[in-house]
Amino acid sequence: MRRMLSRSAVVIAIVGLSILPATAADFSPVTVFQNGQDGYKIFRIPAIIKAANGDLLAFCEAREGGDASQIDLVSKRSTDGGATWEKLQVVQHNKDFRDLYKDDPRPITVGNPAPVVDLLDEKHPGRIWLPFNVENDLVFVTYSDDHGQTWAPPRNITADVKPEAWGWYATGPVHSIQLQHGKHRGRLVIPADHRLGDDGADRGGNGAQAILSDDHGKTWRLGAIDDTYEDGLNANETTVVELNDGRLYFNTRDQNGKAQGTRGGAYSSDGGETFDPSNETAYKWFAPEAALLDPPVVQCALLRGLSTQLGDETNLILFSGPDENGPSGKGRSDLRIRYSTDETATWHDGPLIHTGPAAYSDMVRLQPGEFGVLFEAGDAGQKRYDRIDFVRFDALPFSQQ
Repeated sequence: MRRMLSRSAVVIAIVGLSILPATAADFSPVTVFQNGQDGYKIFRIPAIIKAANGDLLAFCEAREGGDASQIDLVSKRSTDGGATWEKLQVVQHNKDFRDLYKDDPRPITVGNPAPVVDLLDEKHPGRIWLPFNVENDLVFVTYSDDHGQTWAPPRNITADVKPEAWGWYATGPVHSIQLQHGKHRGRLVIPADHRLGDDGADRGGNGAQAILSDDHGKTWRLGAIDDTYEDGLNANETTVVELNDGRLYFNTRDQNGKAQGTRGGAYSSDGGETFDPSNETAYKWFAPEAALLDPPVVQCALLRGLSTQLGDETNLILFSGPDENGPSGKGRSDLRIRYSTDETATWHDGPLIHTGPAAYSDMVRLQPGEFGVLFEAGDAGQKRYDRIDFVRFDALPFSQQ
């Protein structure tokens, strides 16, 4: 009944908050990356941040084919809140990593962007950090001190954040966060995942982890590690948000595990150093999430929308992803926002942003009460997503309606 009511309402009232509007037809998407344009066949794996100067930076993988094809890491900029986007910029060329594989003719993949803006670095205010992967094996970081116009030479941090037993490795792919509360204020937290086995091979046990920096990117290290490989919840691509009490909430894709549903949730009370024990005896860290979080097996995103701790009038945490129970039916389609007003204790259905093929997504706070979602999209009736779109949506005080 709660699901049926939330989807039929034109205005969704949430304890003093409303999210507008409720149907995909009410939104005006802007295409940021279109397959077959800008010299690339395919664009996938979006991430988005708001730079310190107010510009939006949309990142993604620019591909020649599938997951193992030749891939560059690219971005586009918007100076008007997402209404228009400037020309494509190649942030990392795959050819620049060819020397790592001199005797191997493989196509080089560069991707899994997990950007974060460091607003608390007094020496480099607004520095953008961009962790990423090469061949889903090596972990690199780069940074920009001019709001993404230029980037420092990439630095290989694999030895600091990847144990020898791990094979496949993925940063994000989604925006990372900087902690705002408590004794760990200023810490950079990069959500990530791994698999056991050969270097870069997408097989073996699944686990999630947090990459941390307490010195504004000078050094990086591993924090919390999910190494519960046999519990039936196969932690995979992971996203994170900071709660008002200082805890972190991690939400992960369950990669076809036997656990109920398709998402897992875990908390950390020490700024991402360790995961808190789950309240469910069958699961040590990550436990199956609420049934209302019902995307297919796919990457999803979290965003701290509003926070009374940061001066907003109410609290709001957002979750973006496809909807298995949307109008298009099963599979990767129908991008929907879900939301929590009680710090992830309960979740509700929010507006349907897009009807038709939809997959990976990320979100950004534009200004208090206004947000954007960047997501893989296709037209209704098509079988696949063929572009990356950007959509704005609002959350306004109910008293103003």
